Amino acid sequence: MKIEHCIRTMSALLFAALCLFAAPAAIAAGDPAESAEAGPPRLEVTLAPRYADGAVQALQVSLALQAPSLESGAVLFTMPTLIVSTPTAALPASAFQVSDADGAIALEHTDMPPTPTSNDREYRIGRATRGDVLIRYEVPPRAVDATTRNGPLFDLRRQGDGLMGAGVYFLPVLAVQGPQRVVLDWDLSTAPDGTRGIWSLGEGRQETVTAAQTLPFSYYAVGTVQSSRDSDETFGFHWLSALDFDVEEVADETRRIYLGMARFFGEEGEPYRVFVRTNPYPAGGGTALARSFMFGIGSDGSSVQGGLTQLLAHEIAHNWPRLDHPEHAESSWYSEGAAEYYALRLSRRMGLLDDDEYAQALNERLETYFTNPHVGVSNARAGELYWTDGRAQRIPYGRGLVYLLQVDAQLRAAGHSGLDDVVLEILARQRAGDRVDLDGWVALLEPALGPAARTGFEQMSEGHRIELPVNALAPCFQVEVATVRGFELGYDRMNLGKVTGLVAGSAAEAAGLEEGDTVLAFTPLDALREDPERMMQIRVERDGAELAFEYLPRGEPVTTPHFVRTGETPAGGCGF
Repeated sequence: MKIEHCIRTMSALLFAALCLFAAPAAIAAGDPAESAEAGPPRLEVTLAPRYADGAVQALQVSLALQAPSLESGAVLFTMPTLIVSTPTAALPASAFQVSDADGAIALEHTDMPPTPTSNDREYRIGRATRGDVLIRYEVPPRAVDATTRNGPLFDLRRQGDGLMGAGVYFLPVLAVQGPQRVVLDWDLSTAPDGTRGIWSLGEGRQETVTAAQTLPFSYYAVGTVQSSRDSDETFGFHWLSALDFDVEEVADETRRIYLGMARFFGEEGEPYRVFVRTNPYPAGGGTALARSFMFGIGSDGSSVQGGLTQLLAHEIAHNWPRLDHPEHAESSWYSEGAAEYYALRLSRRMGLLDDDEYAQALNERLETYFTNPHVGVSNARAGELYWTDGRAQRIPYGRGLVYLLQVDAQLRAAGHSGLDDVVLEILARQRAGDRVDLDGWVALLEPALGPAARTGFEQMSEGHRIELPVNALAPCFQVEVATVRGFELGYDRMNLGKVTGLVAGSAAEAAGLEEGDTVLAFTPLDALREDPERMMQIRVERDGAELAFEYLPRGEPVTTPHFVRTGETPAGGCGF
């Protein structure tokens, strides 16, 4: 993947990941090849937390580019002002001090037309550059509270006595070509004793050869960062705020999941880091970036539907399956669906789930997908709705999972070993430098499935109902049809602190909730999902008055496939 292509599509998280994981291997600091003549141009990054009155106020950033030789009017860098529903620092050109061998360089910014995933801002220079270019600025963390809308974990926030967040909030996507010798360091000279600076790729000063896009699409933490007992150079589990779960147990499980998945996908020995933050609102979630992911714990202790283990497995699985397609919405069925598929199947193979737990987890996802009101929209249309409607955002997760279950069953019925060989073949080709796009996916299926491979793919992409063969999980389970009423909160699930996006005709609207109500308390969502008869008890504030409402958070009845036990487990096991 060319670096300039990554710059043009930097708002698509998938393509940022493509650039990152195609990066060359790291070079240790102090390598004899350190001279500029012996390798890629040098890109130095220094991050310094600024403190006042005993608290961190901002992160100071310095970037030094080795002789980029840019012409007058060229784009120096790009930054999003909004990325997948999350606001960033959105700095104006005047916030940056840019200079080179001839002194200060004027900078102007232009806001680009918004896309379904981001609003991007270009920063252009007023004259040609000579020699190295230095960029300096500082960024305050984002202020969040109980009414903040949940979203991908891209923002830089205060956590404990420090800061934690993704680089895309505060670092530019530099318009430099090819791999860079990145040197990232922390200036902690004015920080309190015990302060640590950690990047997705390691702690303290790090030197590596990679794409410049690795910097914005990775995680950072600075402060008195705590780490699990087994954190080292190859695996780290880090947090800044007090956590109310057994951290060592979760860290051990995370390490086990990562090592098992890395073994399956043929990438053992590579470093990986997990960052944990707490949210001031009752919602959690996770986001995977370069060699790392971050997950958030809601103020009510929630992570995501299905629990923490399944969140960990899903986000770790994101390290590997991907397709090389320029439109994220058209290929997210694969990246998200494969993460769902392997989060569950590999957890079963590692013994984290037994057969019945595995089938139950699949059934929960089948219900979520087939009861989704957007189940019939195309992939492209779902992409247009992703970041304004949390229900549309879930379409690629469920659709990809169901389609991959279907394909796996079809391959086995045709006498092949199943989906694993196809997914691993895609990875092998990508590691060899080849691109595998949507047509490449179909081409890999056609020798086994014939014309049905393209027909099935096109129908899936258009939003047609996906039918699972009765023996999709044979021999232990068979597919039966059930009628269920899907969970329907009735307003935006990404903003549980305020009623926004109230669904017309929903039980929430019928009960009396109104757009803009501030939510004070409500029945835990997991309890509502698990019990189809459980009533939502919710208290809100409206115009200074506290009001209470009750309703059944369910939609209309729909049919969904379910996996049901066929009988005794055969001697050879279920074969998952």
